[in-house]
Amino acid sequence: MANLNELFLKYNTNISLSNIERERIIKGRDALRNKITSKFKEKGKSIPKFCMQGSFIMKTTVIPKEGEEYDLDNGIYIQGYSDDISKWPTTQTIHNWIYDGVDGHTDTPPVDKNTCIRVIYKADYHIDLPSYIVRDEEQEDKTIIKVAYLAHKTKGWIVSDPRSFTNWFREKVNDNGEQLRRLVKYLKGWKENKGIDLKGIAITILVGNHFQGEKERDDIALLSTITNIIDELEDNFQCYKPVIPTDEDLFSGASETTKTSIMNGLNTLKKKLDKAINEINNEKEAAAELRKILGDSFPEGEDIIRENMAYASTTAPILLSKENHHFA
Repeated sequence: MANLNELFLKYNTNISLSNIERERIIKGRDALRNKITSKFKEKGKSIPKFCMQGSFIMKTTVIPKEGEEYDLDNGIYIQGYSDDISKWPTTQTIHNWIYDGVDGHTDTPPVDKNTCIRVIYKADYHIDLPSYIVRDEEQEDKTIIKVAYLAHKTKGWIVSDPRSFTNWFREKVNDNGEQLRRLVKYLKGWKENKGIDLKGIAITILVGNHFQGEKERDDIALLSTITNIIDELEDNFQCYKPVIPTDEDLFSGASETTKTSIMNGLNTLKKKLDKAINEINNEKEAAAELRKILGDSFPEGEDIIRENMAYASTTAPILLSKENHHFA
């Protein structure tokens, strides 16, 4: 069978943010933070705290298709309020403060969305600015935990804590290694190339919950993990958040057309991977098979034979040593 690990590692580099791009985004982020801080000072309000969240902070951002934008999130945590929600400003008020702070920063006016204020940059990215207030809440076991509430323009203050999700993902990576992070990016790259209607957060949860690693073989790990995901979704087409609110199913309300598209896409990806790994020995030919579904960002490979004595079967999950199993 073909050993495509090196090609996948190159693919990871090709779809990842460069240092220059990261620096450009951080510069834009910091400029927005300064403007928002100045606006809050002007209004005599407590200075908010900021927390980059989502794929950027989890290092799973992938380069979008040409003509599309990077979607980045910079959380704003409002300070100076008690645990009594009835005494908090309205969510529209919070949106207005932030909108006023960043208005005029770019040529395109900000967009006041339900969950955030969006600032659009000409280059190829936008930064969403969701806002939160955190309060202490007593649990059934009498413990006190901090719960973040998102300022939703139409629904009011709703429970949403992206920092907890970031911590959940970091723990998954700590337990399983960087291969898990790369697999998230491979699936995001596939989603971008094929236009699959699948949110990045759903991909992150599915990979985190069904990851099956293989030392020094990202190709086999990806095949095994996709097989696990398909098996689960065929039984229960659900994707619940692993942090509060834990009753939120990201697939709730998805149409049958969307479900069919996602499952067909995953099954096609699995078949292409299976064929490239298990039926083709020539690296260039195997890469050509994968480029059909992963796009031109996947390396072309060389006209050589890269074989490995082990055989990857997808009729049943590849068994690893017990300590490498971390299913949710």
